[in-house]
Amino acid sequence: MKSRFSTCSILLVASLLSLSACGDDGDSDGGGAACGDFAACGGDPTGSWTIEETCLDPSMFAELTESCDARIDISGVEMVGTAEFKPDSTYVTTSTMEGPMKVVYPPSCLTMDGVTLTCAQLDEVMQELLAQGVAPFASASCAAAGQGCACTLVLEGTTTTGAGTWSVSGSSLTVQADGEAAEEVPFCVEGSSLTMAIQAGEDGGAPGAGKSYMRLTKR
Repeated sequence: MKSRFSTCSILLVASLLSLSACGDDGDSDGGGAACGDFAACGGDPTGSWTIEETCLDPSMFAELTESCDARIDISGVEMVGTAEFKPDSTYVTTSTMEGPMKVVYPPSCLTMDGVTLTCAQLDEVMQELLAQGVAPFASASCAAAGQGCACTLVLEGTTTTGAGTWSVSGSSLTVQADGEAAEEVPFCVEGSSLTMAIQAGEDGGAPGAGKSYMRLTKR
């Protein structure tokens, strides 16, 4: 039975790892920054930029919640980093995610193959995964919340770097990371502010409120 509990917990951790690359969730129970309008306008992104804020649309998490009605609050997670778009059409990026995220699981999220984990069992396996260095968190704790389970997971502040080439076509910034396919990202430069869609392929013409983006300030 212990191995089955471990499997369930690892699946939960894998799902949460997908969230650890995110900033504020506008549909989270704990709030987070409200998403404003973002319309791609193009411009010249050349220069060095610092991430000031991010805004993620709840639809980004549809695959994680379509079969499990978990409530996710990542308003405590902070994203810091930089991006440099060089005149020679190359770029480098650095970003770090850190801070607490909170997830409330109803019983349906904790059941697998007819077996339901208790909150205490989930917490126990979380501690085991932390001790083994498997979980992507600095700390984790779970406590009963009604019939469900509320977990607080503190991201360990892992830094991610990227590099590649860039070009502009209208209001799309085409970026191609080393060894990967090119992606077209809607963007807008206004004065010392650069706003970029986080998900490539988002409709940048009139995305309206709630679309996923990050806003950077020129250094």
